[in-house]
Amino acid sequence: MKKHALVFSIVYCLLSIVSSCKYSNQYQAINAANKFSISVPSWMKEDKSLKEGADFQYANHFRNFYAIGEAISKGELKRTNGELMYDNLKVLRKAMAGAQVSDSTEVNAGELKGTRVEIFGKMNNENIYFSEVIFEGSKNIYHLSIWTRSEDRKLHFKEDINKIIGSFKEI
Repeated sequence: MKKHALVFSIVYCLLSIVSSCKYSNQYQAINAANKFSISVPSWMKEDKSLKEGADFQYANHFRNFYAIGEAISKGELKRTNGELMYDNLKVLRKAMAGAQVSDSTEVNAGELKGTRVEIFGKMNNENIYFSEVIFEGSKNIYHLSIWTRSEDRKLHFKEDINKIIGSFKEI
């Protein structure tokens, strides 16, 4: 009888541990400095260390999944959207070995139109994948960057990446 109780206790503990490791599929809307809103999975948390000055910075370090967003005033912007995207990609290319850039695609988030480009390569001998998006709003230009490590994670989080991008709204 004691043997069955011990086995039951071990199985119960293992099931409790495994069930606590699951992540919710719910999304939460985030207001980014009253400039834009964006929805992220509830398993992402605010992380102000990703990019200094970015209006939106969320991450899950355990899952190696990160996202930043920033608003750039149209009045202060001295470049076209294409030049802004080029400059962002240039910084990433310098940091990567063997960087490869996808063709740009048009994306829509509600009424906003934007351009999306993916770039991947190696950073510190590890594969890393970025989705870079530039949205044109009525007040600002918005830069959104979402990244993860390894091709497996990129494929696993594809739906989450698309949902995050699609949820973007100008305030």
